[in-house]
Amino acid sequence: MSISCLRDLKRLENVSRSPFLSQLTATIQGIQTMRAYSKETYFIERFERLVDTNSVALLLFELSNRWIAVRFDFLVMLMSMSVGVFTIMSHGHVSPAMVGLAITFSSYLLGTFQFSIRLGIESEARFTSVERLVNYIKNLQIEGKCITDCNPEQNWPSRGEIAFQNVEMQYRENLPLVLKGISFEIKTKEKIGIVGRTGSGKSSLATCLYRLVEVKSGCITIDNVDVSSLNLNLLRSKLSIIPQDPVLFVGSIRYNLDPFDQFTDDDIWKALEKTYMKKTISAFQSQLMTPVNEGGENFSLGERQLICMSRALLRKSKILILDEATAAIDTKTDHLIQSTIRQAFVDCTMLIIAHRLHTVQDCDRVMVLDSGKITEFDSPSVLLSNKDTVFSRMSAIE
Repeated sequence: MSISCLRDLKRLENVSRSPFLSQLTATIQGIQTMRAYSKETYFIERFERLVDTNSVALLLFELSNRWIAVRFDFLVMLMSMSVGVFTIMSHGHVSPAMVGLAITFSSYLLGTFQFSIRLGIESEARFTSVERLVNYIKNLQIEGKCITDCNPEQNWPSRGEIAFQNVEMQYRENLPLVLKGISFEIKTKEKIGIVGRTGSGKSSLATCLYRLVEVKSGCITIDNVDVSSLNLNLLRSKLSIIPQDPVLFVGSIRYNLDPFDQFTDDDIWKALEKTYMKKTISAFQSQLMTPVNEGGENFSLGERQLICMSRALLRKSKILILDEATAAIDTKTDHLIQSTIRQAFVDCTMLIIAHRLHTVQDCDRVMVLDSGKITEFDSPSVLLSNKDTVFSRMSAIE
């Protein structure tokens, strides 16, 4: 009975611990935003509620442990008393040496017996963490099931043509659609700017291409190959993305740029030079072998973004996605980087998800999204020539 009680209490304590740790992490990472909107009191009160909820389960678990310890102490004391009574009653029949040995062992039993039993009970209670891990593993959904076993040509994609046909997507079931019947075609080497208000579905297009979320209906093809029929490793290895939030891994700079040792040091230095990071990396004593902390914390946000750009330059993919890649870079460097990207990726298809409209002024065409639908899709000059277009009004406001 007590074992089941302790096990369930420990399970409740583990479940209630995750929310307040997540809240603590989110508060630390977003403390600037929290202070900017004067939400300190709200986050403090929420954190206190989560800690109180966890403390109730933790306190009950510790009190249950003490309850068991007191009962064990009582049992051991009864046993020691029984040994003493037996010693008195057996006076003259048992040797003094044996009596002393029995009393000594009974006193040792007071600590050893309680520790052994409590250790076994706590071990079983703490195995609820293993139980949760096993549950996550068994219930983990397999990502990216292929409809067919498609093996495209080795040089696929050779042209970089992209086509969306009535694509609908939602992030989870019972949630509203993020993309609502999107259809368009992108030609070889075409540079497409994608703009729209927050929540219009810009980044969701990249999510669909990478199959981070499977589309609900419709079809996405690259060079006439349905992406849903491809192995995820193959599909994602053929695409390059420069994300809005730069991602670096623990290791060296060289490992972050070329994790599979596919390029020479000269190739890496050329990529760094094109993104204006060669001078910064050369200043380090270890240069390319300079360690990168977790999340790239030893580099500024702009430097992390430039390193991610260098990584994309090295891969030379036929399709490149820029998800507001220069958001953390100053305007002057932004212009230089935009020029460099267009020169380095002149032979590839580019999807430029932009919040700064000047970054898409020289694109071949601009796609304007609103509430998951395409409202406008034409060249920037045509859209700007009409004052009634959404793109023209957005440009006027900026």
